[in-house]
Amino acid sequence: MIERLAEDAILTLADSLPDTVFLVDKAGKIRYANARCADSLGLSQAAIIGQTMIELVAPHDRDRTLREAGTVMAGNRRTGFENRYQHRDGSDVHFSWSARWLETHQLRFGVAHDVTALRQPTCDHLIPAALLNVLEPCEQQVLMLLLTAASENQIAGRLGLTASTTQAHVARVFTKLGVRGRMGLMSLCLRGMEA
Repeated sequence: MIERLAEDAILTLADSLPDTVFLVDKAGKIRYANARCADSLGLSQAAIIGQTMIELVAPHDRDRTLREAGTVMAGNRRTGFENRYQHRDGSDVHFSWSARWLETHQLRFGVAHDVTALRQPTCDHLIPAALLNVLEPCEQQVLMLLLTAASENQIAGRLGLTASTTQAHVARVFTKLGVRGRMGLMSLCLRGMEA
């Protein structure tokens, strides 16, 4: 009874984490995925559980991902391994992993932090200096991340800001640059490149 309560508490905790969590068995089948997988991969928990983990990994990262899984299953705790998974829409999602082998349960426990926004190319050369100078330093950082595929939540996480502070910065960037949204920013960048 106590063991079952502990397992329920662990799964409840995993479902509340802001990162994607997987439990993978020795054969590589996903036995548990938290609710975050719907946001990060565009797939429901039901669609992921039972799949072979390697099928979700981007083809170019599969060999080294399998080697890393072997290292973890040999009893080594790992932090900072990065690979790419494929989102349902076909785009790559860059994950940074913390993982360990749970010998008692014969499961690999992995927490995947989405670092996709950090792997996007920098765009500061696209914005004319005169426009950058009207923004505060934090707003400039927000602007650079707005020009990537980063969501506002990812921007907040990257810059260590709350969601409401990030929204306020985004609104000020749009106002100061005279645009309505990201498309307006892109248009502004394109005009800057033509000048």
